[in-house]
Amino acid sequence: MKMSAVPMIRLLSLGVSLSLGTAWADLVQNPSFEIPPAGGLQSPCGTGCSYSSGSIPYWTLGNPGDSGEFQPGSSSGNYSYFYYVPNGVTVAYSNGGTITQTTAATVQAGVVYTLTVDIGNRLDGLDGQGTAELLIGNVAYAATGTQPAPGYWSPFTVSYTGTVADEGKQIGVELIASGAQGDFDNVDLSATPEPGFYGVLALGLAGLTAAVYRKKYR
Repeated sequence: MKMSAVPMIRLLSLGVSLSLGTAWADLVQNPSFEIPPAGGLQSPCGTGCSYSSGSIPYWTLGNPGDSGEFQPGSSSGNYSYFYYVPNGVTVAYSNGGTITQTTAATVQAGVVYTLTVDIGNRLDGLDGQGTAELLIGNVAYAATGTQPAPGYWSPFTVSYTGTVADEGKQIGVELIASGAQGDFDNVDLSATPEPGFYGVLALGLAGLTAAVYRKKYR
């Protein structure tokens, strides 16, 4: 059975879109730490403030006894720790350890992976700062940003373009407490084609279209 040219091109375009869809999807689970651990956040720390330790859903803690989720209470007018929370009411914290997630995605050549993490600085003078890294296989790429003023948050970001040599390697995120405490929120790991990709794709589809029409009318 023969297929007409236009439906065939539409099918080819759909196949390309589906093959790219896995790279374009949201890559991090529980990115703003709004999913609580089993038992919730039960340790009080002031008005509207609570925290947990020992686990964060979808994340692995390098220091389980001193890392967890933290609701600083700023949404209820308590400014003991932060003036606001970047996304939702919950953040992650670590007192000298790491918080890591290995995503389900793997590197695709020509795709730009960009990690952005909001890192906070507590108002109460606790000496600490966080850092973040994008993990490609066993290689870590450090995010950079400006240290926030006390009570505020700043975005830290890093980008990496997938290479043929790295294709198929696992992609991960690591949040690191570089002082007494690191506080993290709004983890975003996006994947987009590098500049020029859509032009190359359009040329490829145009070539496929021409080939199908030549075959049909020969």
